[in-house]
Amino acid sequence: MDVSATQSQPSKPNQDGSTFSKKKKKRFLMEVNKFLLQLLMLPCY
Repeated sequence: MDVSATQSQPSKPNQDGSTFSKKKKKRFLMEVNKFLLQLLMLPCY
């Protein structure tokens, strides 16, 4: 029972982790885009 529990556990976090990392990546990219836009806007002012 202990062995099966340790084997079945990693598969679930992998699925959740992939979607979570995707959301985090998307948010990170959005933050970077915002930062780049601010840098581009600075010279205009």
